Amino acid sequence: MRAVLALVLLASFFVLAVALAGGLTALAVWRFSLGDVESGVWLLVFAVALGGPALWATVLALFARPRPGGFGMSREDHPELWRHVDELARLAGTRGPDDIRLVDGANASVWERRGERYLELGLPLVAGLGVGELRSVLAHELGHYGGGHTRLSSLTYRAKIALELSVRGDRAFGVLSAWAHLYALVSASESRDHERFADEVAVAAAGRGAAQRALLRIGPVGEAWGDYLANYVSLAVVAGRTPPLLDGFRSYLGHPRRVHDLRDLERELAEREPTSVFDSHPPVRERVAAMAASTGADAPIDDRPGWTLLSGVPAQAMSSLLGLAGPPATWAELARLGGPAHLRRHADALRHAGRVSKVGTRLTDVLAALERGELLELTGAPVDGSLTREQIRETAVETVTELLGCLVTDELVTADRATPELNWGGLFVLRLPDGAALHPDDLVAPSVRDAGRVPELRGRLREIGFDGL
Repeated sequence: MRAVLALVLLASFFVLAVALAGGLTALAVWRFSLGDVESGVWLLVFAVALGGPALWATVLALFARPRPGGFGMSREDHPELWRHVDELARLAGTRGPDDIRLVDGANASVWERRGERYLELGLPLVAGLGVGELRSVLAHELGHYGGGHTRLSSLTYRAKIALELSVRGDRAFGVLSAWAHLYALVSASESRDHERFADEVAVAAAGRGAAQRALLRIGPVGEAWGDYLANYVSLAVVAGRTPPLLDGFRSYLGHPRRVHDLRDLERELAEREPTSVFDSHPPVRERVAAMAASTGADAPIDDRPGWTLLSGVPAQAMSSLLGLAGPPATWAELARLGGPAHLRRHADALRHAGRVSKVGTRLTDVLAALERGELLELTGAPVDGSLTREQIRETAVETVTELLGCLVTDELVTADRATPELNWGGLFVLRLPDGAALHPDDLVAPSVRDAGRVPELRGRLREIGFDGL
């Protein structure tokens, strides 16, 4: 019933826009016929302002088509992936996709156009989930096919584009915006029911344990992917090289520190996830609890890495997915080629903070500020006014630890007293002339958190070659 109501609201949105524009235009013509030019002009202005954005957006949306992104994973090249998809489709009681695409982003989705079914699978999920968890994700998406949730995907795709464009042009009056919010409220409720149905399919097809683990891990894997892109793949952009991207993310996720952090993040993200009547998905914690209470089978979980279902992805296709270009390079080579520029950029951020806050730009100035308890002087006032004092301080500690570590590293590398080497647990480890390894974040973190330990940090820095501290 709600699906029908959502479609009625969606169609009524454009009927309302046309009615408003047509009615105001008719009134304008009437005022013109009476010789009241000023009123007629104002009515035309209102007609264009209210109905124009919706009418123009509708014209644009008529030519919009959902298009498959990423690159295709053919049956011939990836038979193992297709074998699992076909098996899960049979278990879900539906026809499987005609085209599977590997895309950027920690997400998976299905849609169809003119009877052609598409499944888009995020590279981070393939790299970060086990086979059992990945099967649950696939089964969930296939459940949307089985539930008939994608039959109108092309229509709703165009309609939503038109809706978004219309509301964007209706900010001055808000009449259409209010209707759009009503549609969003109804459609979100229907979408949440679709997700619950697809979760039931995932439990039935892949097992309860795998389905729960997949839900809890998708968010942290997405966070990890974002950090991987920002702090590691960015080195490739600076160096103009293309590293083995899938291998790199596997190494990142496999580092003991990352394993520990991601486990903590699973619980944290599930607990703090906000809820809203406009959400298209129920909160993860509710979905996991519903699975625990279900009667689905608790089958053994296949813990093999999800990427083993692929038969190899061409390096060129992988790099184009992330917009990278350049000759191939190992990650060790990238540390030497892109590391110094990355370190200088972050070090300059701390120098800039010292300049703005009047603390000073030199390493000795920053250490003196920390010793005086002026940590927050370096980060400034928080943008988010809802943060508690403890949260503000913890965020400042994390930020200054990273930037101070980069400042120390930048000065050592610039003075040719250390060589940066890639560290999947914390970006760089420094190799000193005597062969010893130095972890910058671990070196500076105690002093950032505790002003009383700054003298200890000064002594350690003198030992490795810093003067004037």
